[in-house]
Amino acid sequence: MGFTTQNLVNDRVLVQGTDVFGTSGKTVLNAEQWNELGQRKDFSQAEADFQVAVDAFFAPLTEAADAVKAKMEKPTDSIGYLVFEEAVEGVPAKAGTLIKLTHDSVLLRLLESGDTDRLVWVDESLEVLEVAVSVPVTGKAGSAADDVVVDA
Repeated sequence: MGFTTQNLVNDRVLVQGTDVFGTSGKTVLNAEQWNELGQRKDFSQAEADFQVAVDAFFAPLTEAADAVKAKMEKPTDSIGYLVFEEAVEGVPAKAGTLIKLTHDSVLLRLLESGDTDRLVWVDESLEVLEVAVSVPVTGKAGSAADDVVVDA
């Protein structure tokens, strides 16, 4: 059992191999959505790396500004104050993103992850076996369904 993929022009992929039942076949999948999602993931990582580089570049200036601010602060006599409860800074909420994958993207995801035990040939078509356990769809662990933006 095993599958191979070969990229074709126009966001298409040739898939061929043998499924868990010993049936062999080949088909061409549309990889447009899967490739676009990969590009979005790469862009997000590049953006995060860029922000780290910007923060590192400006770190000496930020530290110098903090030092000036610290020298300008006047000491206060704490006897006149009682900290009943420490302040807690909030973190802005951010909705998750849930993307409905096309059939071809589901196949490409399984092939890319190496989880090919669920792939079966039906005539000249590659299909996915259903699993017995279904997991509720949420953006991340513990998030409510209305915190997730569905991107179709």
